[in-house]
Amino acid sequence: MPRIILNAGNDLVQRLAGEKDPVRAIIELIWNSLDADANKVSVTFERNDADGIVGVTVRDDGLGMSPERVEQDFKWVGNSWKVGARVTERQKRPLHGRLGQGRLRAFALGTRITWETVGHDAAGAFKKTSVSSTIDRRNDFSGPDPVDAQGPTYTEFRAEGRDSLGRLEGDAARPRIGAALALHLLTFPTIEVRYDGVKIDPAASIERQTKHELRWSYDGVEHLAALKVVEWRHVKGRTLYLCDEKGVPVDETPIRRFADFNFAAYVLWEDMTEHANEVLLVDMEQETSLLGSLMQVVDSTLEDHFEARREEQRRELVDRWKTTKAYPYEGDPTSDEEVVERATFDVIATAVRRHIPKKRDQEKLTLGLLKDTLQRNPDGVKALLDQYIGLTEGESEELDRLLERTPLSRLIRATTDVTDRLDFLSALREIVFSPESKGLVKERDHLHKILERESWVFGEQFNMMSSEIGLTRALEQHLSILGREGEPTTKVTKTDGSQGRLDLMFSLAAPEHETKRHLVVELKAPSVVASYKEANQIKGYARDRRGTAICRHPHCLGLRPGRERLQQRCAARHQPAWP
Repeated sequence: MPRIILNAGNDLVQRLAGEKDPVRAIIELIWNSLDADANKVSVTFERNDADGIVGVTVRDDGLGMSPERVEQDFKWVGNSWKVGARVTERQKRPLHGRLGQGRLRAFALGTRITWETVGHDAAGAFKKTSVSSTIDRRNDFSGPDPVDAQGPTYTEFRAEGRDSLGRLEGDAARPRIGAALALHLLTFPTIEVRYDGVKIDPAASIERQTKHELRWSYDGVEHLAALKVVEWRHVKGRTLYLCDEKGVPVDETPIRRFADFNFAAYVLWEDMTEHANEVLLVDMEQETSLLGSLMQVVDSTLEDHFEARREEQRRELVDRWKTTKAYPYEGDPTSDEEVVERATFDVIATAVRRHIPKKRDQEKLTLGLLKDTLQRNPDGVKALLDQYIGLTEGESEELDRLLERTPLSRLIRATTDVTDRLDFLSALREIVFSPESKGLVKERDHLHKILERESWVFGEQFNMMSSEIGLTRALEQHLSILGREGEPTTKVTKTDGSQGRLDLMFSLAAPEHETKRHLVVELKAPSVVASYKEANQIKGYARDRRGTAICRHPHCLGLRPGRERLQQRCAARHQPAWP
């Protein structure tokens, strides 16, 4: 047989091969078998001593390929005989491959690949043809001349030479293969596909099927399509398949959202084959392409679908939990706040339902912990779930999205904040005024440490600026806020020349007046009786060491230079505000 040279550059063949995705290569080879009217397809592996996959064989009982078709198909990238056809030759099933690129993906399975096929030649006689290639010459397919053969027809593909095919292991790859073939296998139940000895049976894994009609307009023209959502019972993963109107995929893309469901979504559209390989561009041109506008409708339809499914599951789960007495709430809600809390609990519990233990005692404990965390710290719910059950990245993102979308958790958080603050004020009143405790509470050891963490007591408008700092450092921080960081300052002392320390200092920016305000708090132990001495301690902080009054304007608060220099600097900025 003469050598057949593929009319494409080696670099183009390499890009089309998609050599980093061996599972996609298996799927393409199976589709090639089904396009050849195969009813039985088997995928088997060759393993090394360490049980690693080092070789792949795909065999089918289809029509095989004639010598003439082998020469035609392996000579071109594209120009497939399937381009003008819609159905298979013998059984008239929908065709999958129409781009003539599927065989190139076989390089993802081995560095040496071979096809052996028995088909009928132009005269109707059985002929056996072999053709092979290697990865260093991807565009060079060759083999011996065809020879006479006995029936029946078949095609067998073999690949070898790679030692990194762990992604083909059954538990990892079988669900994806089943999802890709699901609609076809459900439509044609006589087809049998076996993967590593196990039959691909999507029907056994389907929990529910739902079909939605899609209508959208683009460039003034209305279009129709359909979206079929297949939810899996035992299969993990989420994939969107773009299919022709018969359900034959022409492209696929993973879905990151809706992590609380395992499903495959199939977009059925008669013009989909014209948009093969365009899905990667959709994010950049949703509003400027026909496929992009379709994908927007698909996204919103999936959003509505799974929101309705969550609501349905919430009702089912809550009813079951109530029946088994695992639900952490009893009776009817007694307040609007509890109605809100229960609704939020149901949302979260439904989102992580797959991780909740099925044994009643463990289930009840898990739901009780979830309720307790939600009541006390809504923001900590996800952290608890991560620590206790270990959320996947997708589930974590989905839970964030659910909590962000609903005002329920924010309302609970606000209610909790108010309750906590009332409790704090009640406790503060007790330790300050109770005869039994006020003698035990110290200024620095107790009161200071408590209040510096609860700055809201002095006003929500203030932000903590400093705690336990000297007067010089307070001046430096004020200058920094004014954008005058680094200005030379001299040591600031009290009027009697002694050192001074501020217990707490808070700051407030008032943009409408372009001013900066400070609140200085002097703390005393509850046992100290306030007098003029304590009041004058704070007033003394507003005077320099010579007792000279300084400008009270916020821009000049804390400046220590002499009065004449201070007046000059103050007048350059604003109207002086002297005592």
